[in-house]
Amino acid sequence: MELIISYAWSHFYLAKPEVIRILQLFGDPAPRVDKTSVMGIAIAHTVLDSREVIRRCRRLWRDKPLDSFEFAIKWVPADYWCHTDLDTMKRLIDDRIINRIGRHQTWGMKVHKRRWQQFHSSEIIEYLAKDIDRKVELDNPDRIIWVDVIGPETAISLLKPDEIFSINRNQR
Repeated sequence: MELIISYAWSHFYLAKPEVIRILQLFGDPAPRVDKTSVMGIAIAHTVLDSREVIRRCRRLWRDKPLDSFEFAIKWVPADYWCHTDLDTMKRLIDDRIINRIGRHQTWGMKVHKRRWQQFHSSEIIEYLAKDIDRKVELDNPDRIIWVDVIGPETAISLLKPDEIFSINRNQR
């Protein structure tokens, strides 16, 4: 499993041991954290279920906020990876994501793009979402199609709203 970790700019070498310590605390004997080409973004590789990691991060933050997260400030599961190309991303969403959204569930899409200036976020959303025949809910969807463009690679996940951990959103 992989998680996209946002960390304080220029603090990768402080965020990396923090992420490793937390994942080891949760039971991963040998997690790995890689720096990306984008400042402030790392990829954590773990044997643990990424959604369970998010739940445990939330609990750890609630129980020990000052002792747990100082540099690794946002954690997001990465379900699938593809090349950063609209057609490739759309095909992945069509093939692996849409059918996992229930007919009566609402959905929304969040696009976070870094080092890819070819399109505006709204253009990306419009293109990727045009064939999704489920009810859209932007404020409080049942499911979120999370698109994280990290230069030449893109991570796409289907998440419930509580499957993202951010110290800015989870204040006790």
